[in-house]
Amino acid sequence: MTYAYPSYGADETTYLLDKVQTKDDFHAKRWRCLSHPSRAFETLSPYAILEVGIMAARDLTERESGFFSTDTTPDTLVQVIMDDRDLERCITPVARGKKEPLWLYHCEVDVVAPSSMIRFQVLDDRPTQKAEIGFVDIAINDIPYDKVIEGWFELRFQENLLKTGQARYEEHCSVREEEKCKQSYEDKEKEKKSNSSTESTDLPTEDLEMKLVKKTPYYAPSKARAMDAFQSCVSSTADKAEEYGFETLSKSLKEGGRSRIRNNAGEVYISLRLKLAVSSGDSLFALALDPPAPVNLGTKEEVVLTRKVDIQRCYDDLWEVKVRVVDDAVLCCVYGFKYLVSWRSWPLSLIYLVGLIACCVRTYLVWAIVPLLLAISLFVNSFPKARAWMTRGGHNAALTEEGFKQTAAWRDTEEIFRFINRLLREDMKAKLEDPRGKLRGFAAQAIRDGEPAVTLEELRLALAAAPFVQVEDGPHFNKGDLVWVEGRWPAKVTAVGPEDAVTVIYEKTLVENNGAEPIQVRARQVVLRAEAVPKVPSWVGAGIAPIIAGIYPVIEDLRHVSLPAIHMLTQILTWANKPVALGLMVTLLVVSGLFMWAAILHITKGSSGNLSHSEEVVIMVLRSLDNFICGVVVLGIFLAQAWWMANFGSVMKIMGRKGHRRTAPSNWAFFRQDPEQSQALQNLLAKDTQDHPHGMFHLPHMSSDAATSYAAMHTGQSGGAQGP
Repeated sequence: MTYAYPSYGADETTYLLDKVQTKDDFHAKRWRCLSHPSRAFETLSPYAILEVGIMAARDLTERESGFFSTDTTPDTLVQVIMDDRDLERCITPVARGKKEPLWLYHCEVDVVAPSSMIRFQVLDDRPTQKAEIGFVDIAINDIPYDKVIEGWFELRFQENLLKTGQARYEEHCSVREEEKCKQSYEDKEKEKKSNSSTESTDLPTEDLEMKLVKKTPYYAPSKARAMDAFQSCVSSTADKAEEYGFETLSKSLKEGGRSRIRNNAGEVYISLRLKLAVSSGDSLFALALDPPAPVNLGTKEEVVLTRKVDIQRCYDDLWEVKVRVVDDAVLCCVYGFKYLVSWRSWPLSLIYLVGLIACCVRTYLVWAIVPLLLAISLFVNSFPKARAWMTRGGHNAALTEEGFKQTAAWRDTEEIFRFINRLLREDMKAKLEDPRGKLRGFAAQAIRDGEPAVTLEELRLALAAAPFVQVEDGPHFNKGDLVWVEGRWPAKVTAVGPEDAVTVIYEKTLVENNGAEPIQVRARQVVLRAEAVPKVPSWVGAGIAPIIAGIYPVIEDLRHVSLPAIHMLTQILTWANKPVALGLMVTLLVVSGLFMWAAILHITKGSSGNLSHSEEVVIMVLRSLDNFICGVVVLGIFLAQAWWMANFGSVMKIMGRKGHRRTAPSNWAFFRQDPEQSQALQNLLAKDTQDHPHGMFHLPHMSSDAATSYAAMHTGQSGGAQGP
């Protein structure tokens, strides 16, 4: 069965549409601001009206001249945007072909929340789309009531439409766009000169501590003005005259034309007047209202590489992250956990097992046992030898006799296989040809009952004699070679010899400095950094250089965020930072002891009722700590949604916002008064009134078209320009 909708006449449907769309009277429903502020913003009539007069503009950003058109004059209009939403009824007509457009346009904007933001967006009405020229943000809560503010408002470059409207407004209030652009231009010129003067003293590539990526918040700089065909010809002639030595002619041509640099997007002449639509008492209720969450357009950063970055530098930084994060942090934690669950040290494993089972049986013991177990782990870590046996294996053990024994103690063929693989690749510089997997069988026989079957030197000799291993000639080092020592520390070769030895000096890395004095190491402990970087033809290297420059900022961010944090934590856990480690262990023991005391009292005296009042209070507080935290979270969730908490929050907002001073335009760096322009507009409007003497009502700088619309609105014939 098809449902038939009732039919209404045109007047009835209009009435129903008006009934649905009409907002509630602010005075009658003002208490809604306290109980349901979000609904009040959407359903109440405005508490104030902002009268806007968009009069004129000057020095607007030009179009770029094209092949078919050399005219750079934009066809401009202004769109009013309230809380990041376009006001459909508040947009000026298009001023076509006017270098200094004159609109004399008036509209009214409904203001429901005092903290709303309004934006004037200047557009260029091009044939295919509306191009954005510039904008200016204004906070409603800075505009005084019943005061006409009239003058030139500076337009910001469209590229600076970032962050939120409030953030942009605060920035623009403190400094004009043109001043910031000039300062930015001067700073860049100084930087160019300083860079050119220091090119000969470029820092060495091996300095891994130096940060090569310089990031600054993005800010649209000064721009070259668009030139039409004639201006382009004049500019080209001036440049040629300067090139051939006719400096006087060049200077006169440049001075005769307009400046080729612009520091803002222009200026727009606007008249503003904010007036209350309700009583001053009712306006206090509006202070509880918040506009919709502002649109955050994000931030941009200008990334500058202080000098050329090559593949080697990228690889070195990635290798440093791998060693510090993977080998020294992640793998150490994995081996430490494996050490406990495999009962390598049965007393330690038994302590952890009993403690965790006790936590499962009596949950109130968690606060007593878990801090104690953590303190025991921290104490064990204070012994370097014990720590090494717990946290080192085939993946990260040192290629030494001690590292060989630590790996063998795991009694795991896979671990010794990984160790031997690293020994062949990093220490012996050998090539493995093992299609049948003979190396795995060799690794299984290299250990017996958790002990190495041979010494490390004998293992090297046995591997060299194995048919599946090809030992190549060791690398020939030269003075100045960049190397890794034991695959961990970056260094530079300062001397070669005697025999199987090289002298190196360690570099200062991001997190440590092994000393500035040269030391002698065995050649087999050293590997050229370039050996790890694939050899690519020069033409390929030139092609991937832009890719490297693009990904390197990400790599450097990873280094500078992860490595210091990992290093700081490692310093504490390995007792390199003894004061902090000792303080942490004492804190854990105190917490554990306090809760353990409460548990013992509860077990011994609680059942017999011999607890004193103070002991009962302490035990109750300690035992209920975790429940208390959970309870606070739950209460917070529920109370935040309670209707009476909404009233309380609204009252607090009103009290906090009541003292806000409306200081505009004294706090607007982007605003300038112009009495001459104001008088000229007054004369123009007076003439307009004389030409149309129909007794129409005029608001400040209200054009005849706008006045007609205003009169029609109040006679019910058409709607005025209203806000959301």
